[in-house]
Amino acid sequence: APPLPIAMGRGKKENADVAKATKPVGKSATSFIAGSTAGLVSSGLLQPLEVVKTRMQAHRLKAGFSINKSAWATAGCVVRDEGIRGLWAGVSASCIRTACGAGLYFLLLERVTRELNAKFPASKDSSQTLQGARTFAIGAASRSLAAAMLCPLTVVKTRMEYASISGTSYTGVANALYTIGAKEGVKGLFSGLGSTLLRDAPFSGLNLMMYTQMRTVMGEVAAAQGRETTSMDTFFAGAFAGGAATFLTHPPDVLRTRVQLGRPSASFVKIVTEEGMRALWVGSFPRILRRTLQQAMTWSLYEHVAKLLGGTSLSPKAD
Repeated sequence: APPLPIAMGRGKKENADVAKATKPVGKSATSFIAGSTAGLVSSGLLQPLEVVKTRMQAHRLKAGFSINKSAWATAGCVVRDEGIRGLWAGVSASCIRTACGAGLYFLLLERVTRELNAKFPASKDSSQTLQGARTFAIGAASRSLAAAMLCPLTVVKTRMEYASISGTSYTGVANALYTIGAKEGVKGLFSGLGSTLLRDAPFSGLNLMMYTQMRTVMGEVAAAQGRETTSMDTFFAGAFAGGAATFLTHPPDVLRTRVQLGRPSASFVKIVTEEGMRALWVGSFPRILRRTLQQAMTWSLYEHVAKLLGGTSLSPKAD
């Protein structure tokens, strides 16, 4: 692997000494490690919100599970019936899925960004709209590839989060993969792939586009205040982008949950006809809260870990 970018503006001798003392880490590997670390930490901490969201979205699949239950009421029911551990149902599958998914996403994002910039350099004269569309396309394409590859883990995560209500028990992620594959075949392991892509592609495109723009704004604010950009600036930019993108792409997540829990006939038209428009935003509060915090943590941790390892095309090492 080529040497990592060394801080510019220093003497050649100093750069040579630093290069000798620092073992090079490939940018793709750096992106994967940084993304996986961020995904693992955020997923483990925020799993209760994902469990509550899944239970709220799956209300029609089990008698007695009311659409009118709030996030707090749903969480209370989980704790009452299953104990505090119930809020971390499916956490193993969630951590594996999110760590692998985030790592793969950032790896693909870094590679696509680097290759695209090398072959089709962005012009300084390009309009904001064109630059935004370019960023959106990169984020959407990278996430689509990662989501398609990891769809079986997404199915397992959803099933394990709902296991106590569905009555199906799994001893672990491997057992869940085997059980679903044996009973439902490859189709079962990739159920809900269409709605997953319908959710993840626009979410990641919007998230990356808004995060990039917000990070630029925060950088300008920091410069105006005569200071360096801080981790809090990154945290705020990630939170804003994550929350806004999540709200706009929530309906496909409702559909994905229904399909992956064994309702292949679910559709937007059917949900709206039978339950009203409001049903498309069931579980939006815990999901938006989780994604807001998750994206804030993910981007902050990603940039921190990436710079510790030498930087990437997305997060260059500071000069």
